[in-house]
This record gives sequence, C-alpha cells and structure tokens, in this order.
Amino acid sequence: MNTFEVEIKFHVSDAGIAELERQLQQRFGGSEFGEPITESDSFFQHPYRNFAQTDECLRLRHRCFADGAAEYSLTYKGPKIDANTKTRHEIEISITEPERVKSLLAALGFCNVASVRKFRRRMALTLEHREVSIVFDTLPDLPESARQFIEMETIATEQEINECRVLILGIAEQLGLSEPIRDSYLKLVQGQR
Repeated sequence: MNTFEVEIKFHVSDAGIAELERQLQQRFGGSEFGEPITESDSFFQHPYRNFAQTDECLRLRHRCFADGAAEYSLTYKGPKIDANTKTRHEIEISITEPERVKSLLAALGFCNVASVRKFRRRMALTLEHREVSIVFDTLPDLPESARQFIEMETIATEQEINECRVLILGIAEQLGLSEPIRDSYLKLVQGQR
C-alpha cells in the first residue's frame, strides 16, 4: 500500500514558538512536547536521475535521543503532488546497520551529496482518529533569524490525502499560520552555502 506524507511547514521566530506552544496547549490540552532530539540527515543522489530536478530525495537519518539512544531510517520521498502542502509519496524503512546501507548505496552508484542537522521537539496528537505530529525544528546551519520552523504532518493512504490536507491546513489556520514554505530543509541549507 502506498503511503503519503501530508506536511506543511512555516518559519517562526523565537517569540513565535513560545506563543505557538501556548496556543497548542490551550487547544490540545494534555499534549506535551517530547524531549529534544538531534537528527542528522544524509542525502544521496541517484546515479542517473537528478533528484533536484525530479523533486525526489533519498535520505539516511540518524536520530539521537536525549537519553543517548539512537535509531536510523532510510527514506525515499517522491515529488510533491499539490501546491498548498508538501504532500508526497513516502517510503521509510527502519535500519540497524547504517554503514552497510551506505556501502550498498555506494555499490549501486548513489553518492552522498549533502547533510542537514536539526534539533527537534515533537508533539503527537490524535485528531479526527488520526495521528498528527507537530514539531518545532531548529536548523543551526541557517542564519539565526531564519532557523526556527514549525511543521505539521500526518501519514495518509492515497484515498485519504484530501481529508488529511484539510486537517493539516485547518490546524495551521487555527494557529494563525500563513505563508507555508515548500522548500525542503536541504534546499534551504544549500541556499546558505
């Protein structure tokens, strides 16, 4: 079964984060943000397809939790399929041997082209019988005035995409967020280099 990530992202200021946290607590009381985690993403280029042109990505993620635990995943993301959100086909696989996966990708002709680091705090909500993640991200490799973001996302089947878009856009509207960012963190960070 194909799954799709339905996501929307916005720039926020430090003061904006505090206000959004207050609003989220008020609207969705009882939900708390988890401990901060660090995510390091390595992006790979296909040997014959230019992912920048096809709007795809292949990412190896290392997630490190506050208690020192770590996990890895390999994710493929297809091109965005609408103009208002960052909805795209997504395949994510948990892995336990990241160095072997890197060797496999290199043997197939993929090359590591970029990395992105971020610090993330996540809140999980259940809205309309669906799990929705709300995350605050800080990207230390961006200028201080442009490194804070809020993302809202959920996972949908192809038949659920429109319903999930309405849900995600509705949360953004309730929080007073406008002017979503459609660029990936990779593109934003590369624009600074």
